[in-house]
Amino acid sequence: MTEEPYRWLEAITNRREYIEDQLTPGLPVVALSADPGILLLSIKTSTPKLFEIYDHLALGSIGHPADIEKVRQTVIDAAHVDGFTRSPNDVTARRLVSYNLAPALKAAFEQIFAAPLLFRGILAELGATAADDVLWRLDYDGSFAAQSGNELACGVVISGPRQVGKDWVAQSPKPALERSNLKAAAYSALRLLVWAKLRGTKDQGIEFAALPTDLAELKGKLGPDAALEFALLDRALLGQPIAYRVPTADELGL
Repeated sequence: MTEEPYRWLEAITNRREYIEDQLTPGLPVVALSADPGILLLSIKTSTPKLFEIYDHLALGSIGHPADIEKVRQTVIDAAHVDGFTRSPNDVTARRLVSYNLAPALKAAFEQIFAAPLLFRGILAELGATAADDVLWRLDYDGSFAAQSGNELACGVVISGPRQVGKDWVAQSPKPALERSNLKAAAYSALRLLVWAKLRGTKDQGIEFAALPTDLAELKGKLGPDAALEFALLDRALLGQPIAYRVPTADELGL
């Protein structure tokens, strides 16, 4: 009996190593709060990674498609239950993360005799102004962190290698990204996406300031056949049934 806690800790350690290994190839997702709204950007794959969750909420994710879908459905169901039993104004990212997503992810991670959830995500909540926006980083073990206010001037990034996101949070001084309009925000988000991809794969020591400034050269860093997936929580649509929309490449200047 005395060995059981140690066996559990060893199993959890092995489980964490397995999940991190499985997530490592995941392509990054970037979220940036701008004056027009919250822009989410990623590299397009065969399955989508950006989703509408509720009127003013969106999810960006990496991981196994089946696990992403499970998490997506969990948060959608919780949001609609809150909206129905209380009011749409009571549906907040904080409630969903604290009472639904984080406990569910933690429970799944610690059930060592069941398959783990391969998931890492960003839950974005649109506010009346950019200062009211909130972005939550979520991980497979139930850990989470929020960024709001002035912190959002630098954007939020998640990537397959966990260290990439940590590196961006830890950067000091961190570059403030241009976000006064949609095209400026899209360009800034693209630079951050390129940095995260290179940091996690080809060039782990690359600095953000060393990235090319030319748009075509930036897109070329993603690969010759890379296409972009993007979504916008549009501040002009806040208060209407759906603030989530997919802007065109022309709108973004990409």
